[in-house]
Amino acid sequence: MRQISVNGILACGMTFVMLTGGFDLSVGATITLTGGFALTLQPYLGVGGAIFIALVVGALAGLLNGLILAKIKANSGDAFMITLGTQFVIFGVSLLTFNARFIPGSREPFYMNLGTGMVFTLIPVPMLIFILVALISFIILTFTAFGRRIYVTGGNYEAARLSGVRVRFYNMIVYVIVGITAAMASVVLTSRAMGCSSDMGQGYELDAIAAVIVGGTSTRGGDGSILKTIAGVIIIGILSNILNLMGMNSFNQMIVKGIVIVGAVWLDNKGRLI
Repeated sequence: MRQISVNGILACGMTFVMLTGGFDLSVGATITLTGGFALTLQPYLGVGGAIFIALVVGALAGLLNGLILAKIKANSGDAFMITLGTQFVIFGVSLLTFNARFIPGSREPFYMNLGTGMVFTLIPVPMLIFILVALISFIILTFTAFGRRIYVTGGNYEAARLSGVRVRFYNMIVYVIVGITAAMASVVLTSRAMGCSSDMGQGYELDAIAAVIVGGTSTRGGDGSILKTIAGVIIIGILSNILNLMGMNSFNQMIVKGIVIVGAVWLDNKGRLI
């Protein structure tokens, strides 16, 4: 559970995006950038201030994607290419800001506990953060008008627009949400890893997308749930753990995860045809 918590937090945010029919390939870069801010600003702003700035930076990174995609009324193909481009931009900003160096981890007990702490010696703190994010996401998507409009926007963009739903706003705000969850994931990850490298977030975007798709959220939008995402996160986590225990290197693991994603998309499309 400690291992899957980072991907789980990120996948919750990715669910919002994919319910609107979009993707966000830039969240891995956002993890690297926000993790750097969360560590480097602590001597000046304290732990709370540094984490707050990291969350703001994550929200701004998401807002960048959201404004561009909302402006052009993007489809999933546009979202793929735009966020691929912003991924390079955010990675570049991170490399320039922190000079592509390894940033040592925080020695503040509170920050260290976010990634490595235990509650009652039984429950990992990262797991509790994941559960809290998942619970909030579940409540928003299931019981609020905001969540229902996200589903409507992804299910039928034009019908939602004609019904008075501010579809461009919802297409934008979901990227802000995933940017914030990326920043939260980076705080947990840098705490657990005791530092932040220049490529720390690389690949996390694919794990999050894989978890959401394997959980059953449609790539077309409008169909899915946080509960399904949690199931997908657990499946991907177990798969990764099995591959690690088998001694499979990271390159072969990428191949296996890629096959899993392709298979999940194929099954989703097959289900639609039926």
